[in-house]
Amino acid sequence: MIEYIVKANAKINLGLNILGKTENGYHELDMIMAPINLFDTLNIKFFEKKGNLEIKSNNRYVPLNENNIIYKVYEAFYISTSLQRENIEVYLDKVIPSQAGLGGGSSDGAFFLKTLNTYHNFPLSEKEMIDLGKKIGADIPFFINNKMSRAKGIGEKLEEVENNLDAKVILIKPKVGISTAEAFKNFSKLEEKKWADIEKVIEGLKENNLEKVIENIHNHLQQTNLLLNNEIKTFEEKLIKISKNFKMSGSGSCYYLISDKENSQNLYKKLRGEFEDCFISLNDFI
Repeated sequence: MIEYIVKANAKINLGLNILGKTENGYHELDMIMAPINLFDTLNIKFFEKKGNLEIKSNNRYVPLNENNIIYKVYEAFYISTSLQRENIEVYLDKVIPSQAGLGGGSSDGAFFLKTLNTYHNFPLSEKEMIDLGKKIGADIPFFINNKMSRAKGIGEKLEEVENNLDAKVILIKPKVGISTAEAFKNFSKLEEKKWADIEKVIEGLKENNLEKVIENIHNHLQQTNLLLNNEIKTFEEKLIKISKNFKMSGSGSCYYLISDKENSQNLYKKLRGEFEDCFISLNDFI
């Protein structure tokens, strides 16, 4: 048996603009995706014989069948490479919350794909893994590369971004989750949009200018959720009493606050005291 223990990290979105729809119905995006040090752990065992995949997890809400992105990656990898399927067991220690906009499922899938490719002595190039991954989940290409990037298209066109920001990232997710598909479906109902200035966010990251980064982040899906989801609207109103700089990641429902290191611990403690039923985490950019 060969065993790999793999850390699959989360991401946040520093701005998200929806530019339109592609011919196949996907939304055309322009956004910055930033990896952070919140991790799921995949314990992957290759039994070195032909067989199938078994998924186990500490989280009872994680599907253990073909609906799991790990299973979809397993199927697609062996079809794509024409290799014989290996008998593999994956134990997923789930820490990244679901329906949060943090990319946890896509990250699990991407890191499993990279591990499969390593075990089989690299039958796929990085580009081939990205091409395979984008058919399964739009965020998988980002996690293959796993560097702060400007992402366009459906998220597969990646351009690395220099990040010199000396700051912490505080995450807070309410109990309510948001379906990515629902958030995108409802976007057409949003009439007035605030647009992220992605170029200025990139400048702020390079210059270590926290204020410039924050003031130029806007998220079309956050605006959609506020319009249509009263629970999210009420939650954000409570957050803004602590800081007006909370932003939603991706389709939500997780919010983040980028804070200078000096104030981050106090803000983190304040949130833990006032939001006892939420997932709260203090993190760094990777």
